[in-house]
Formats: sequence, structure tokens, C-alpha cells
Amino acid sequence: MIFNAKSIAVAIIAVMLVSGCASQGPYLKLDSSLQKDIRTFDGANYLPLTRLCDVYGVKYSLDPYTNVAKIEKGGTIVMRAGSERILVDGVERKLDRPVMMSGGTIFVPASFVRNNLGSIVQITARPSVPVITEEYPRVSAPGAHTIRTVILDPGHGGRDPGAIGKTLCLREKDLVIKISKRVKNILEEHGMRVIMTRADDTFIPLAGRVSMTNKSDADIFVSIHINAAKSRSMAGFECYYLSEATDDNALALEAAENESVDADTGTVAEHSKGLDKTLWDMTLTENRRESVELASRICSAVGSSRTMTSRGIRSARFYVLKGSRIPAVLVEAGYISNRYEESKFNSPGYADKVADAVAQGILSYKNEYERTHGFTI
Repeated sequence: MIFNAKSIAVAIIAVMLVSGCASQGPYLKLDSSLQKDIRTFDGANYLPLTRLCDVYGVKYSLDPYTNVAKIEKGGTIVMRAGSERILVDGVERKLDRPVMMSGGTIFVPASFVRNNLGSIVQITARPSVPVITEEYPRVSAPGAHTIRTVILDPGHGGRDPGAIGKTLCLREKDLVIKISKRVKNILEEHGMRVIMTRADDTFIPLAGRVSMTNKSDADIFVSIHINAAKSRSMAGFECYYLSEATDDNALALEAAENESVDADTGTVAEHSKGLDKTLWDMTLTENRRESVELASRICSAVGSSRTMTSRGIRSARFYVLKGSRIPAVLVEAGYISNRYEESKFNSPGYADKVADAVAQGILSYKNEYERTHGFTI
């Protein structure tokens, strides 16, 4: 990803607190070869985004599930079909017409070329008109592609024990705090800063965990849980990222984990009140690639450690993932409902081995993210 996902959310909030939108970017003249590609929607001229990208040498990608398109060159522009709002290097702008989709192709108003595309396209010659700069200029912060801080979120706690084993009556809340503390120690030994949503047997509402995450300067969020299922044969390690649930088991787990939301804490929609839904969804989409990569790295590390079987990465709409404005995953470190896995958690050193593997996965993600400058090379 070209730009830091956390900074996108910060920019969105800042823009929503002031009136109006950022002004236009540098002027860019429409290439004459595009005249034949002009389409008309509701009486206005539009151009296919893929053709613009071909002509101006811009990288194009489209998320087919959310209809969010991203184009990249000297910078990044993110847009969504049906919305007049776009993000230019994380800064909101408003188009004079909404982005359209027809036949699976994204179309942008012809004025998009003149007013917005120039912000990311390096222009060798400009028309002799004043260049209009952004109200909120892009600033490249030093170390922008560095993972410095992680939020560790041990699930449940206090009056909420989480899952309870049927054989030894081990409680999820006790095991995950033990795992999380060891992960914290390992990451700190490698120079990372770690924030814990809870460091003892305290009940923290899900909305409180989300709020703590979004108020922090953390780069990634990892929620640590242990699973349970009606079938006592279910076993293995899973790591979830935010998207629609992929199977019945994920749906059931999603419902169970989200049940612990306090009635007084509100919903994710209320939590994000004041943010334009389209911009919020764009931010979540931008985080998805990094969340999938983080989940993959953690699962791979667990599988390589042979501590337990890795069931791979999955998707669900957990409250703590949907509310987070940074890349976020939820770990299910085995099934406490499985007699064998519960007995292993009761043996000396097993929880430490699980923690070691999770920490190695996080460090692997950090190293790759920094090596590739945020997965841009």
C-alpha cells in the first residue's frame, strides 16, 4: 500500500471537523486520445478509469466486494462507485459528479482528470494557468513505513470468562492474558512498543477496546482469544481479518464474540458517528490487505512452530475488527472445547510456545512491511 493506513483515518477525522473539502490539485490537461472513450451518464461526460490509467501510466486496482478503486503513481487516489467523495493521499476531496460503475467498469467525471489526477501524475509540461495546490498538503513523515507500536487485546476478562473447557474447566480469559503478556515481552525485546487493552483480570467492553485502539498511535491491532465449538473434535489455530464470514463456523464464532458488547456501549455504526460511511468503508478496504498479510504471517509462524495445527486465515465481522481504523486481526489460539487441546494448555510451557509463535508472526509482518516500504515494492 502506498500510504500509511492509520494516517488515512486521521486525515478523514480532521477533514470532517472542518467545513468544506480540500481544494483541487495541480491542473492536468485531458489527453486527446481519450476523446473517443467519453461516455455520458445523466448528461455529464465520464471516462473509464482503466483507460485513464493506461494513458497516464497509473497503477489500478479494484476491490470487487466493496467497489472501491485505488490508483497509484506519485501518490494514491481512492474512490468508491456511487460516491462523490475521494481520498487523495488520505485527504478528502469532492467531485462535481459521483463515481459511476457500468458493466463492471469504474467511470469518473471528465473533470476528474483536470482537477484531481494531476495530484499523483508527474507532469512534464503544464498549461500556463495558476497551479492550485491542496489546502492540506501531503507531508511524508520520516519512517512512515515502520511498525513501531502494536495493540495486544487479550479477550474477555473480569465478569466475562470467555469459553470454559469441559474437562479441566480452564477459562479463556486466564489463558489469553498469559499468552498476551509473553507476546508483549518478546515484542518489547525486539524494540517494539506494546499497548495492552487489559493487563489483569478486568472486564473491558468491546467498545472500550476499540476506543483505546483508535485513540492510540498504534500501527497494528491483535486480539487474542481461544475458541470453543459444539463439536469437541474441532481443533487448531485460526486467525481472522475483517470481511464477511466465510463459513457457518465463522458466523457462529462472530455471533459469540460479539455478544459481549455491553448494551450501553452502542454499535460500531454509532462508534463511527460523524465519519462519512463511504470514507469509513474506504479506510477499512485500505486496511484489508495489510490485515490479511498480518493474519497470514501469524498463521504461517504457528504452522512452522508445530505447536498446533493451523487452520489458516478466515474472515468475519468481529466488533473489535470492524471498529478498528488500523490493520487488525483476531487470533483464536486453539479450541478449549477440545479435550486434547485443553489438556495441552494445562501442561507447563504450552501457552508460552503459542505466544512465541504469535510473536514471531507479528515480527515477520513487521520485517516484511518495512523491507517493502509498506508493501509497495
